[in-house]
Amino acid sequence: MDIIGVSNVCLTLGKTEILKHINVSFEEGRIHGLIGRNGSGKTMLMKCICGFIKPTSGEIIV
Repeated sequence: MDIIGVSNVCLTLGKTEILKHINVSFEEGRIHGLIGRNGSGKTMLMKCICGFIKPTSGEIIV
């Protein structure tokens, strides 16, 4: 069972696309990690999931 679902999430700040069509699900009882280079959008994705920033498009279900 998924406890967090991210579906087709995009985030644009100014003219810069930060997140482009992100799709991921986090399952209950599992340990997950986000891995990527500096500036790849890991923190912005987490801010969207937590509700601190509203994505430009897409859906996040918690």
